[in-house]
Amino acid sequence: MNLSICKTLCNECPFSTSSKQGWLGPHTLDSMLDAQLNGTLFSCHLLRKQDMSAVDIESGQVRICRGFIASATKSGISFGQASEAEKALAGLQQQVAHEAKEDEEMILSRQEFEQYHGGDRPERKLSRQDLYRRLGYRF
Repeated sequence: MNLSICKTLCNECPFSTSSKQGWLGPHTLDSMLDAQLNGTLFSCHLLRKQDMSAVDIESGQVRICRGFIASATKSGISFGQASEAEKALAGLQQQVAHEAKEDEEMILSRQEFEQYHGGDRPERKLSRQDLYRRLGYRF
């Protein structure tokens, strides 16, 4: 496994306070929180593509979300050694901690993430064009 990670936190990263509240793209709140606990490979939302496969992520062609890793760290989640994916995520977690590029105040912990993105309020809705742009479509 040859994972790569975003060099910086995206301005729209759902794991940061700069993201649109309530916007999680095609994901559910629970699926994103479970991904951290289960050591699931979670790619950057700006790099996802319709025909993407696990091989694209495992090979490093599609990068892992830096905010996902930083949020897990802030939440006290240490990726383990139970699988090859967890071992690779643990290495990325060490790299992000060592680089210390993120403003910790901008990173959402699990509890902050849930509060920030929880609920369904009409003012949180994105326009269709914004949604498609964030899913990787170019106009």
